[in-house]
Amino acid sequence: MSSLAGCAQNVMLSNAGKAAKNLVFGYPDLDVRREAIAKLPYASMAARVGRGPEVMLLLGRVDGRVQHWISTDRSVLVTRGGRVVKTTGFPENLKDSLVAGVDPLADGAHRLVAPVSYLRSLDLDRERHFGLLLDCTLEVVEPQTIDIVELQFETLLLRERNVARHVNWSFENLYWLDIGDGFVWQSHQHIARSFPPVTTKVLKPPG
Repeated sequence: MSSLAGCAQNVMLSNAGKAAKNLVFGYPDLDVRREAIAKLPYASMAARVGRGPEVMLLLGRVDGRVQHWISTDRSVLVTRGGRVVKTTGFPENLKDSLVAGVDPLADGAHRLVAPVSYLRSLDLDRERHFGLLLDCTLEVVEPQTIDIVELQFETLLLRERNVARHVNWSFENLYWLDIGDGFVWQSHQHIARSFPPVTTKVLKPPG
């Protein structure tokens, strides 16, 4: 899991001063160009844990709306409708994430006109929290134009407030949805209590 959860001891950083700076200000983004992304035979995503290094993941498998994004060190982010629902190769892994009923994020969230509340459950392996219940509220923040590797996207920023019922944990997830079809181009998601949130950017969408 060194790629996604790397820190100042990353072997790519031989200069101690640079390492300290990265701890404070974060690592630079991937040095990729749109031309190179377009030539990739696979859909691709950039991901970063907290201030760690940004890495590229390739779409390795699709099961309906479930997508498996894989890094070079075989860490995996599994998404459904833009939501991270499972991971492997992290310090603490999300074994499953389920929404009671229809997940509003994956069901026309770009047309949301009022906040919507729902119940979600998580299975986390490290603390052995299985069926951890979260009370969630999804709401529109504002329209935003975002840049992803030389392209601009008109998006709607949505905020998801999450409060766990039986442990001391509350957090917010952010999603940037395409204003036309609701595709999640970018996100900022908490997947466990033991490390910072994961930021994702879709570089090349499936299809």
